[in-house]
Parts: sequence; structure tokens; C-alpha cells
Amino acid sequence: MADAMSVIAEAIPALAEHLLAARPGRVYREAVAVIERPLLAHALAITGGNQLQAARLLGMNRNTLHKRCRELGLIESRPRRISTGKS
Repeated sequence: MADAMSVIAEAIPALAEHLLAARPGRVYREAVAVIERPLLAHALAITGGNQLQAARLLGMNRNTLHKRCRELGLIESRPRRISTGKS
């Protein structure tokens, strides 16, 4: 764990500078996405796309995982069904 933390700590200044130049005002969200997107993608890959298993592996709620994956473009959003009121 210490090795992973030191690798990330060393990369943060360069990442922050890059994002400050490219996306001022969105540095935090973009930096989180840089790490979050591949992490979620990897969890989904090793669970064969099973969102419940991936969420458990990551220690997060399945609904949160689903929402973040949608927002990050990892999964497609299904069109919502529109109720016509007919049964």
C-alpha cells in the first residue's frame, strides 16, 4: 500500500499542473476521474462486468458504482421507460 501511495504522490504535481492548464475550474473532478475511471473499469473487467461483485470488491454501493460508471462513460445509459398509463 505504501508503494502505491508514493507512486500516486509523485504523480500528483504533474497531473495537477496539466489539469490546471487544460481544465481550470475542474481540476478536482478531472483528477478524480483520471484515477476513478480505470479503477472502476478494472473492477468490472475482473468481475466479468458484474456490477454487484465489482461494487463489493471496491467497498461501495452498487447504485453508486452504476451511477459513476454511467457518468464516466463506462456503461451505456438505458433509455427510461415512459409510462403511458395503460395496463
